[in-house]
Amino acid sequence: MATMRAAVVRGNGTVSVERVPMPQQGPYDCLCRILACATCSGTDTKIIHGTFPYQRTYPGILGHESVGEVIEVGRKVRHIAVGERFLRVCAAYPGEKLGQYHSFWGGFAEYGVVADVRAMKEDDPASQVPSSTIYQQKIPADAGISPADAAMLVTLKELASFLDVIGLHSGQSLVILGAGAVAMAGAFFAKLKGASPVIVVGRRPEVEARVRRAGADVFINTAAEDLCRRVKEETGGTGADYVIDAAGDLALFSQAPALLARGGKLASYAVNESLERTVSLASGPSLWSLVRAGPVEPEAHRYLIDLSRLGVVPFHLFYSHRMPLDRIAEAFELIWRRQAFKVVIEMEGA
Repeated sequence: MATMRAAVVRGNGTVSVERVPMPQQGPYDCLCRILACATCSGTDTKIIHGTFPYQRTYPGILGHESVGEVIEVGRKVRHIAVGERFLRVCAAYPGEKLGQYHSFWGGFAEYGVVADVRAMKEDDPASQVPSSTIYQQKIPADAGISPADAAMLVTLKELASFLDVIGLHSGQSLVILGAGAVAMAGAFFAKLKGASPVIVVGRRPEVEARVRRAGADVFINTAAEDLCRRVKEETGGTGADYVIDAAGDLALFSQAPALLARGGKLASYAVNESLERTVSLASGPSLWSLVRAGPVEPEAHRYLIDLSRLGVVPFHLFYSHRMPLDRIAEAFELIWRRQAFKVVIEMEGA
């Protein structure tokens, strides 16, 4: 049986590179060589430690921010060609297995598959396709995006669409709780929308420079400053129009209503283990709302590709390291020790 290397997790706090079966390629599937996959410090960490609330079946293949290049097409594929590159290439589709291994998207692997959904629907309009295929979007060659940079598109598209979903507009103020790659992407797109001020909240002074480069007008270090007082100062005493939780820190989230202006909105992007949050209704202004929103990643694809063609997106700001697959355990250790915030794992030569 042909095998490949992949990052395997068992929910016990470890990640290891192991030999797993090659992807199962159906007639509408394209076999891809995965070029790069980025870490997600929130979701991946929860999966590694067995605390991800949506799936806890192990062992599994990790990674959901992947980029792959088509090297072989199935016999019924008509709309995808060898050499084309796609996002979210996976060793096995979520909900399916590769041998004994469950799929946590399976992007940290040497090979994966992408489906020609258009051909499937043309041949059988009633055919059931994996829901995850909607995220497997083509990266046009003329966009000029390297594999490492392209791995940032997943996070960037999520945040661009999230801000659209919650309704952020030009001239509105925004507080982002958290100072990692998600917060940086949120700050970047908020500034493109004309939001002001954009305030990023963290606990370590060394992150201030990078969040400001990404677009933050203000950085508040909660280890040294009173969060509520500073937000009121930076917003002329009114509070913020929007607060986004990008950290999943329950203690920080509980303070969020007090940061809002009257009529403001609190939106949660981050996921914590229990999916439960507690806030005091009385801690905020006389009128505020809690928004349950999720990103609509596929809808932001054309927007990100257009921005890339224009040279607007500073992809390099959103990851700190590039490492080979063999060093993926080290990559997560760097993240957990706060010595890295997002790592691109490159498969070739690993």
